[in-house]
Amino acid sequence: MANNCNARWVAGVISIIGVCNMQGADRPREWPSERSVYRDEVTGTEVWRLTSHPEVDIATHRTKNCWSPDGSKILFRSGREGIHHLFVMPADGSKITRLDDLKGSATYGVWSRSGREVACTRHVHDSGFEIHAIDVETFASRRIAGPFEAKLGPMGVSPDGQSILFTRFMPQPDGEKQDVVKTSRVNMDGSELFTFEKISKHGHFSWIPGRMDLLRMKSSRQQFIAQPDGSGLRLLAEGGHEWFSPDGRELLVCDPKGGDTSKWLGKCSAGIYDIETGKRRDVTTEITWLGTHPAISPDGRSVAVDNASHSYPGAILIVPAGRPGPVRVLCYHHASWESGHITHPTMHWSPDGTKIVFVSDKDSADKKKGDLYLAVVAQPEAPGQVRVQNRGAEAVVTWDPAKRHTETKEYVLMRSVPSPRTNRSGRKLDRTGVFEPVGVVPAVSTHLIGEHIDAEAATLTVRSTEGFPKSGQLLIAGNHSMAAPEIVSYTGKAASSFLNCTRGASDTEVTPHWAGARVWSLSALRFTEKLPSTDRQYYYTVRAREHSGLQSPYSRISNPAFVK
Repeated sequence: MANNCNARWVAGVISIIGVCNMQGADRPREWPSERSVYRDEVTGTEVWRLTSHPEVDIATHRTKNCWSPDGSKILFRSGREGIHHLFVMPADGSKITRLDDLKGSATYGVWSRSGREVACTRHVHDSGFEIHAIDVETFASRRIAGPFEAKLGPMGVSPDGQSILFTRFMPQPDGEKQDVVKTSRVNMDGSELFTFEKISKHGHFSWIPGRMDLLRMKSSRQQFIAQPDGSGLRLLAEGGHEWFSPDGRELLVCDPKGGDTSKWLGKCSAGIYDIETGKRRDVTTEITWLGTHPAISPDGRSVAVDNASHSYPGAILIVPAGRPGPVRVLCYHHASWESGHITHPTMHWSPDGTKIVFVSDKDSADKKKGDLYLAVVAQPEAPGQVRVQNRGAEAVVTWDPAKRHTETKEYVLMRSVPSPRTNRSGRKLDRTGVFEPVGVVPAVSTHLIGEHIDAEAATLTVRSTEGFPKSGQLLIAGNHSMAAPEIVSYTGKAASSFLNCTRGASDTEVTPHWAGARVWSLSALRFTEKLPSTDRQYYYTVRAREHSGLQSPYSRISNPAFVK
């Protein structure tokens, strides 16, 4: 009898192993949309529930952005396949796609600077833990580093996109309370592996945005600054749940300086520290308890905080960053420290600051699990300076992009609708308050490739120039680069390069740029239409549509277009 039971047990194990080995081939990679939309009952904010699977779905790491650099995709991890894997979805939540191939778990992930790849930690059954880069379009995977015996933790891509930081949790002998956390750096091509030694037993490093000369290290709720080789260590702040300002000059830390320092989960506040001087200022004095994981907006003006005072249990607030101003209750996510539920909404601003992704247990049957949500903070900015030129019976419409347009997918051209009645002269004048769509113009962009370009470069090498005019103006950088935005004029192009470039056009600063920086066309913002009637006077306006589907308000109404 015992032998029969053992035989059945062995057969069962072999069967399970067989299923595990086949699951990558048998299980679908793509899931249908799980998105639903509602209005917060208290604030009226538009909120999207992006996932609804019973297994928990969370942002990949609280200090890394789950948004792709252009705002078109959202990266998250989920246990819906039995163990954690990485998934991406379009920003509109229209579908869910698994990135990795199910051969072991994939826990932490971070976008490359171009958004073409996701670097991630993977547990490969036969070899241990490895770091891989996965192509988001083809799902091709390449190994960057490993295998390592130690479990891998959070990662970060350098501002120039050339290297990656990663952590390893080194198990300790019995009696040791915490594992040793080691941080290493490796190039994206797998070369020059470097480990920070003798710095801290429990700390890990991360990059300061836009800078290659300094790194930040967290250790036992203390924030240090160090050089890339680990030297020059200095204490900056005491606290946790940190977030850098977009320009890399300041660090936001949830610290106990505003409350009871003897109890970490008692009253505390958030401080913004100047990285160079160490000088601290309060995020706000209106709220004395600023809870977990505050996040700075892309423009550096606002801070999103959750569980932010016992007066706002389970709320996400928008607070001015270190300056007087009203506190806005964005929405309620129903998680709180007291409940023992999902206590870390892990908020992530979209690149243009119009949306926040967070984790909530609001609609979960199991309150220790949660789903991914998106709250609309504001509508995107409208394009500006719409201009119309009349060329016979044609109208040529041009416009300028909004100041923040990193998530724009396309522009919708709107033409005025005529009045149903004629005027005293017998003409039907168009109404400037009623418009109908007449065309769509895609946002044309690409990325710099190869080595970084210096301030003298007259040729820009890019992934592709398809869709760009033969000559015109480009906007380089934005949120993808260490450098400030620069406008460049060019008079020729090849398949993968812009030629005869004049740098620093339109009074912008001439500056170096790194590979992965995004390049937008400012000359492709053009729409030509044959006028339906030469007896009417038309008005045009433009609105931007994001990858998420959000649309900007109308831009300024253009001058009338008509044929005399």
